[in-house]
Amino acid sequence: MQPELTFKQGCQEGFPIFVGYFPTAMAFGLVCRDLGLRIWEAVLFSLTNFAGSGQFLAANLMGKGAILAEIFISVLLVNLRYSFMGAELSRNLEKGIGGWQRPLLAHGTTDEVFSVAVLHNQPITKHYLAGLELTAYAGWVSGTAAGFLVGMVLPTALQLAVGVTLYAMFSSLLAQEFRQKGSKVLLIAAISAVFNSILIVFFDLGVGWAFVISMLAASFIGAAITEEVQEYV
Repeated sequence: MQPELTFKQGCQEGFPIFVGYFPTAMAFGLVCRDLGLRIWEAVLFSLTNFAGSGQFLAANLMGKGAILAEIFISVLLVNLRYSFMGAELSRNLEKGIGGWQRPLLAHGTTDEVFSVAVLHNQPITKHYLAGLELTAYAGWVSGTAAGFLVGMVLPTALQLAVGVTLYAMFSSLLAQEFRQKGSKVLLIAAISAVFNSILIVFFDLGVGWAFVISMLAASFIGAAITEEVQEYV
């Protein structure tokens, strides 16, 4: 019998995630400051979303003048993966977790939290998961505030340079997919980029809607030309 997973163990295993999230969140805080948001708005952004790539995407679309519907649909599609993570994680939770506890635990589920939690070959307790998620959450929210405050003393040129963070984040995601699934991933990304450019340049479509349409098109193309390479046991 393995000992029950505890809140303390969750905090300990979440600390490396805290360390990784903090500098990335600082970059997000700088981006928010560059957009003209106030510090409480930037912090509230991270408190209510807690989704790195989705938040950077939303900030980028806000900066380009996208309307609310464009931002909503774009971020929804990017974050749709969390529904599958949540479903898988739910299967491994200890019995008796229900009601308001599940939505709270679902809010704290990120790629890194999910990856760490599912490594345990035993029921995941609510106390362990709360410790894991709260530690990661603290890193993201405090990093956002720290980045915004640091931006108050940085030169304007450096603040503007932070805008490339979004592209760096999605490039890292693309590199990971490339390692797992090969060159077809690059082809799909290229098709999406070209399609997005055509919609904006030749059809004068809004940035948000062009992104949504390109993402959906790339998803359908990817489903058609790629094969499932993972084996489940």
